[in-house]
Amino acid sequence: MNEVILKANELFKNCGFPYYFCGGFALDIFAGKTLRKHSDLDISTFTEYKRDIVKLLKGDNWDMYKRVFEPGGHGALTSLADENDPKMDDARVIWAMKPGSPLGLVPREGETDLYNFVIAADNQTDFNFVEVVLDSRDGNNFILSKGKSIMRAMDKAILFKDGVPFLAPEVVMFLKSPQVYFTHEFHKNKTPFDFKTIIPMLPAEGKQWLLSQLGAAYPNGHEWLDEYLT
Repeated sequence: MNEVILKANELFKNCGFPYYFCGGFALDIFAGKTLRKHSDLDISTFTEYKRDIVKLLKGDNWDMYKRVFEPGGHGALTSLADENDPKMDDARVIWAMKPGSPLGLVPREGETDLYNFVIAADNQTDFNFVEVVLDSRDGNNFILSKGKSIMRAMDKAILFKDGVPFLAPEVVMFLKSPQVYFTHEFHKNKTPFDFKTIIPMLPAEGKQWLLSQLGAAYPNGHEWLDEYLT
């Protein structure tokens, strides 16, 4: 298993709250091999544990930032002092970095704690940068959409391989289905590659779930449905 995954799992495995690898690294864990290069490591927990994960990473000397989303823009980062920082209240995505990470920060002009950013490498080879994505759940269901219209049973949404938790590949691909993943420079080449690579590996039930949920989420059509059905 990839050394970055193993190092990250060593830090998190006794944390006392649920966590799981997501994004491209989760697809690698599922496939049992490296499918492509990954510019960042994604780890998720549920939103009620967001302060716990910041406390854990701060205690391991990581610098912490909240991702600030801006309509039509690239967004920015703002620093987090600790898990009790008031900026944590509405946090949806948290970034953590150590010296040598590929994340570059540039102070935004006229702002005291707002940074533009760039990920300077296309292949993360050391455990020095983590993107923490905060997810939601409802009882024993993993929520994938606003309004809880699309969910996946928890035991099917989060899987394990050799004791390492990861987000099921069909769930990862559903989360990659919005249009931004086809147009944003950071994602547009990775997303179609991931779909074409993973679809043949999916168990029948996972594939059928993905296709049915794509149909429900995109009643006017989606290119993955067209590609798969034709």
